[in-house]
Amino acid sequence: MKNFFLILTVSMFMISCTQVSDNHIEKTENHFGTIEVGDAKSLAMDAFNDAYVANDMSGQEELFAENAVANVNGQETTPAAMMEGFLQGHNFYSDIQNSERATGTFVLDNGEIYTNTWFDWTGTSNATGKTVSSPVQASFKWENDKVVEVNFIYNSHDYIMNMGAE
Repeated sequence: MKNFFLILTVSMFMISCTQVSDNHIEKTENHFGTIEVGDAKSLAMDAFNDAYVANDMSGQEELFAENAVANVNGQETTPAAMMEGFLQGHNFYSDIQNSERATGTFVLDNGEIYTNTWFDWTGTSNATGKTVSSPVQASFKWENDKVVEVNFIYNSHDYIMNMGAE
C-alpha cells in the first residue's frame, strides 16, 4: 500500500510537470519573437509621444544613438530635425492629441528589438479652424538601449492643406 501511494504521488508529479498551462502558445515555425507591453522601451516611446503633445521634447534626444536616422513619410532626416519639425506643427495647430495609442516592443529571436506605436493624431488648424485627423504608425529600432532608426508614417495631406499662412 505504501508503494502504491508513492507510485501515485510520483505519477501525479510527473503528469503535472508535463501539463501545458491554458495560456501557453506553442511556437510554430513562423513564430519569431515576442511582444512586450509596458516595458521600459514602450514606456520611453509613450513618454516621447507625450512630450510631443506637451510641446516640450527637451531630453528626448537622449533616446537616440549618435548616428541615428529618422524617416518621416520616407524622407530621411536626423532625429533632432524630426523633433524640431514636429514641434513646429504646434505653430499651426492647437488642441493636438494622440488618442487610441497602442505601444509594444517586439523582441525578435534574431536579437533585433523594435518598439512600435500606433495612434490617431488630431489637431485643430489655427488657420482654418478645421479639426484634422490622421492615423500614425511609428517604429523605433533599438541597439544597446538607444534608438538607431525611427520611422513615422502618416497621411499628411489634410495636415498640410490646413496649415494656412501664419
